[in-house]
Amino acid sequence: MSAMAFTYRDGIAVAQIVAFSPLFLFAVYFKYTDRIGWFCSGIFCLLRLIGASCKLAAMKSDSRGLSAAIFVCESLGMILIIFLLLGILERANKILPILRKRLFLLPSIITWIDIGISIGGWVAVMHVEHPLLPTPYSQASTALLAVIYLYMVGVFMAIGLHRSNLPKQERWGITAVAVCIPMLAVRLAYTLIFVITADMDFNAIRGNPTAYLIMTMLPEVAIIAICTYIIQAKIPVSHDLNGNRQKLGSEDGGEYWFGGTGSPRGIV
Repeated sequence: MSAMAFTYRDGIAVAQIVAFSPLFLFAVYFKYTDRIGWFCSGIFCLLRLIGASCKLAAMKSDSRGLSAAIFVCESLGMILIIFLLLGILERANKILPILRKRLFLLPSIITWIDIGISIGGWVAVMHVEHPLLPTPYSQASTALLAVIYLYMVGVFMAIGLHRSNLPKQERWGITAVAVCIPMLAVRLAYTLIFVITADMDFNAIRGNPTAYLIMTMLPEVAIIAICTYIIQAKIPVSHDLNGNRQKLGSEDGGEYWFGGTGSPRGIV
């Protein structure tokens, strides 16, 4: 098969590699400096880098296998963003207990269901005549994403109402979630429109590049960049690399403690 011309959509793939590569390196840094969010942001960036690379590889060999790989990378990404935001909210809830801990376990259960559905969807698209169209698997997966998104918004509202009682450094995390929620809604809308209407303009692989740029790439880069900045510059490290209990000062002049497991013990 002859090589295809470089397109607008390929340019977006290049931009994704440029944007997500340094963010992935930050996630690796977070892993080794014991900061929150490293897993979700790191795996998300890795998925986007793989998806973008597959998109560029399709210029030479536009195979069904490459399309399936892009499909999987796009399908699994959004849930990681939701969990990144939930992780920030959970940290605030540990410092100022508002919600029961089990309420943060429910999304995990739903996520494993969603991952199973996504894997089933990947198998399905390999054996259908029109693999780019919505399937019952993709529709079910998107419905679960919408449910988890709304759940996360509810958790944010419950904790956000008590934002003023948190140390100033931790309030930055709540602010970051507040900024990211509308952008994530735009990203979710892109997927919902496609699975509900089957409008190919909103297909992540063959759709309108401008729609993908505005409703997918830019919101995703902005969300990961905002969370990366907040985790690096504003949210204190939970505990030292030896797992020892550590006292963290707040910008309000108070102090709060984290135990060796990273769970806070109180504000003094």
